Amino acid sequence: MFRSLFLLPALVGYAYALVSAVDSSTLVSVATYQKAKSEGFTKAIIRGYTESCSVGGKVDSNFVSTYKNARSAGITNIDTYWFPCNGSGHSCKSYATQIAELAAVFKANSMKIGTIWIDIEKDSVCNNWNYGTSGNQAQAKSLISAAKASGFNFGIYSSPGEWGNIFGSTSFVLESSYPLWFATWNNVKTLTLGTKFGGWTSAVGHQYTDVSASGQFDLSVFAN
Repeated sequence: MFRSLFLLPALVGYAYALVSAVDSSTLVSVATYQKAKSEGFTKAIIRGYTESCSVGGKVDSNFVSTYKNARSAGITNIDTYWFPCNGSGHSCKSYATQIAELAAVFKANSMKIGTIWIDIEKDSVCNNWNYGTSGNQAQAKSLISAAKASGFNFGIYSSPGEWGNIFGSTSFVLESSYPLWFATWNNVKTLTLGTKFGGWTSAVGHQYTDVSASGQFDLSVFAN
């Protein structure tokens, strides 16, 4: 497992290479990854943990198979994302337990994962992040504490709109030392952070569209 400190590159003021990435929340076949790779997508981000609010959160049932399919297709630059279970109407497992369950799957399957991206966004099905502004901020701080205690590399995935909606203001700073992967579906393949939020002044990843040829991917660019 990669547990070394993830350093946020200084992206402003110099030219940098971009890596094209696909992310998914469904079972993706070897053939689909092979096609994506032939189109220049060399990084995969796979949902590893889903909020599954009825059971308090669980490892995504497609995670291991999709990971193996990506590697079989020749993609070795692989991250995962964690959609944490929370919400006052559910009996969610502790954040530490959710991370531990994901980590156990890493170990059992000898998975090489670069970064665990914490997916911070609202979901109307599970009605997560419903603690009110101050309560949501407190929950997020608890989540980050569990992430830091785990020793794994974490980043944060969100958008200016989601951030402001959940935390009451785009200026709320949770952990700006973590790398940021942001969503703005503008079809512009750059890392330019048009609307700054969360204390970040730059980002390492930009999800620029939710439309792909296969219909299974969102598309992003990342700093190399």
